[in-house]
Amino acid sequence: MKALLLSCLTLLFLVSCSKNEETTIQPESFAVSGKLLAPNNADPISNGKVVVSKANSTIKETTTDAQGKFSLNLPKGDYTITLTKGKFSTQRGITVTEENDTTNFTLDILPKIAVVTGSYDNIENVLYNIGLVNPITQDPLFDIVEGINITKTSMTHDHNRGTIENKFTNPNLTPNVDFDFGDLIASPELLAEYDIIFLNCGLDESKTEHNDNLLEYVNNGGILYTTDWAFKYLNAITNDNTEHLEFYQPEKSGVSLSTEAMLLDEDIVEWLFINYGISIDNIVEIEGFLSQWQVVNSSNPDTTLSWLNGPVEYKDENGDTISENKDLAFTFLVGDGGVFYSSFHTHATIEGFTDLDRIMEFFVFELADL
Repeated sequence: MKALLLSCLTLLFLVSCSKNEETTIQPESFAVSGKLLAPNNADPISNGKVVVSKANSTIKETTTDAQGKFSLNLPKGDYTITLTKGKFSTQRGITVTEENDTTNFTLDILPKIAVVTGSYDNIENVLYNIGLVNPITQDPLFDIVEGINITKTSMTHDHNRGTIENKFTNPNLTPNVDFDFGDLIASPELLAEYDIIFLNCGLDESKTEHNDNLLEYVNNGGILYTTDWAFKYLNAITNDNTEHLEFYQPEKSGVSLSTEAMLLDEDIVEWLFINYGISIDNIVEIEGFLSQWQVVNSSNPDTTLSWLNGPVEYKDENGDTISENKDLAFTFLVGDGGVFYSSFHTHATIEGFTDLDRIMEFFVFELADL
């Protein structure tokens, strides 16, 4: 009898505790929404990370959609909201009330970036147009490193297009540091000062003896952007074409000047179409090829993400023309860092954004988020 009475009292206690838990009043939550934008305060950032914290403790997390938008519910109070896209970020305090306006958040904490100039690519113009610029002085908020005439003699090329003279030139986008590419690549300490390094196509190709320094830079967390002829500086990173990417031989044998390429990733498809009306059927025209561009023969699908694939023509070792579909842009991780490579690039022959510039803009932020 005593045991039965004890069991009943225990059951009554548990039921009472359960009812108390059910009747605990949760604080009312209110919708908080916003939009994450590039530093130009205009272009939306997709897949940005949104973290709401209070007293250094994370309260909620979410991500931005293809239009840069996010929404979450929070009780009234003061919070810190941090939004990041890779090495770009912004942070501010917010106060949640019963009625909260949609707020724009602009990425204003920037990574340290170096752009090495080249004769046939001008990614610095894209960076400038996405807002990496001092609004008062109009100076770029990144370092521009001389990469063409570092041997103090003019480089010669057998291309028939893409010369320095026919590029659109922004007078603010000239080298602004007191060292050149030769100094940069020879110094692991100088390389390590940068979060992201862009190597434009058409830079000096004579410094490949320092490729191990680039491998060390990426292994230690650096992000490297390379296009077309800059492939020579990936030799150590790809372990002589045996890891990640295999470059086609003979070198610079691509002859197609454009292609209708298929976008292989739904994130870039959605971002381009929703925001800029580009690519209804996942097909985009790529015109950023030289008359002799570097073909990627193959990539390792286990380590490498391919972004575009399209029909192209290139020459084999006998000079015969081959027509074949090839992947054209890639990202892959190396150690704590990562690499972007594309066989095409911007020519920046006009002001503003072309469709190709929009694609490169997407890659800039995805590159920073590797």
